[in-house]
Amino acid sequence: MPSLGKLSRLYSKQIEIKLFTMCDPASATPADQRNVEVKARIPGGQEGFAGRLDIARKLTGVPEAELIVQRDVFFQSPLGGRLKLRYLQPPARSQLVYYDRPDVAGPKLSTFNKIEVDEPEILEKILRQSNGALGVLAKTRHLFLHGQTRIHLDEVKDLGHFMEFEVCLKPDQTLEQGQVIAEELSKAFGIKEEDLMTGSYFDALAK
Repeated sequence: MPSLGKLSRLYSKQIEIKLFTMCDPASATPADQRNVEVKARIPGGQEGFAGRLDIARKLTGVPEAELIVQRDVFFQSPLGGRLKLRYLQPPARSQLVYYDRPDVAGPKLSTFNKIEVDEPEILEKILRQSNGALGVLAKTRHLFLHGQTRIHLDEVKDLGHFMEFEVCLKPDQTLEQGQVIAEELSKAFGIKEEDLMTGSYFDALAK
């Protein structure tokens, strides 16, 4: 039978291992999610927007998009990137999203993390008090899914009509592979270089 001293050392060792596992960033922090994104203005007003909806229907074989009403509250993000609280209509749950991407035109890598939120009003209050709010952006999103890509056709309040591709990268996929997919879709939708956006909708609204 082990002595009390040996049992004590064994117990201490177990606690030490448990604490190391809990505090080790490598074992506790999930990897960032990754997209390759393209964002562009849609010229031609409602007619131009309807034309892009037709292209999305034919490309995906889906007669109608999933309609998503979103209200995004943006907050100060002292260490860079962008932080927003996305209000969604029930039964969907709202989301807190942090993302970081370069402000360049054309296909670009976006790394992001998000969690679902059950009490967005309380979280908004906390973030307003702790970080400070930058403003609000409201939009209606028409969502189509094509392979590993989310196709967004957006009607943004006080800004106009836009489209966005989010190529959801698999863990073993490279940025270049995602860019190829995004560029093919850009050609299919007839996106012109002058219509490509560098920043976010909120950046354009704030100008």
